[in-house]
Amino acid sequence: MVTYFDYLTHIMGARFIMNPWEEISLSDYENHMSLDSVRQLQAMDEMMKVQFEAYPVKTAMVLGVAGGNGLEHINPDKYSKVYGIDINESYLSAVKGRYSAMRDILECLRIDLTCESDKLPEAELVIANLFIEYVGYEAFKKSVLRSGAEYVSCIIQINTDNSWVSDSPYLHVFDGLDTVHHQMDEDALIKSLCEIGYESVKTDEYPLPNGKKLVMLDFERRATWRKEQCGVYVR
Repeated sequence: MVTYFDYLTHIMGARFIMNPWEEISLSDYENHMSLDSVRQLQAMDEMMKVQFEAYPVKTAMVLGVAGGNGLEHINPDKYSKVYGIDINESYLSAVKGRYSAMRDILECLRIDLTCESDKLPEAELVIANLFIEYVGYEAFKKSVLRSGAEYVSCIIQINTDNSWVSDSPYLHVFDGLDTVHHQMDEDALIKSLCEIGYESVKTDEYPLPNGKKLVMLDFERRATWRKEQCGVYVR
């Protein structure tokens, strides 16, 4: 699906278009996400603990790191480097302040992953939570390939109604995101990553109080695979 933001970027050039995420304050975002009627911040914090502990890696990259929710689960005895990637510079500044004790491990980078995936460093694990919705499958695939990751762990939101933003006093803060939002589907994500050599290895669901749910999908890179028969791997 091509969004209106994609169209504007194509005809005007990315440097002339401000991504709506750059206009949303961190306090509005986190206050909305942590409401008792939403509880996505709390849910993702629990899920990120699992993501950071699940695989035998020493480096990781969090795409769409926002204010750094869940980074407290980084084990300094396990990780030598973790990258926090976001398009919003003020979010990254907040992360640096909140996790200053991790400055030898944590590195924050402002990168627009709709058009600048070539700037990404390499990492063994890519974590992308409520991120793919705002760049689309193709841009996400480019980011994964650039990272060279062995493992990819994603959290997507599955909507049970017509609204993908939960009702809250902060609802209209997110109006601009309509221009960049892509509807997510589990099977479509699995197929998309399969096309670049990643096999789905685990899926978990986390129900939310507003009837929506978060789905965590984990993938592992395979050395060889048949793209024309995606899902059938040759070992």
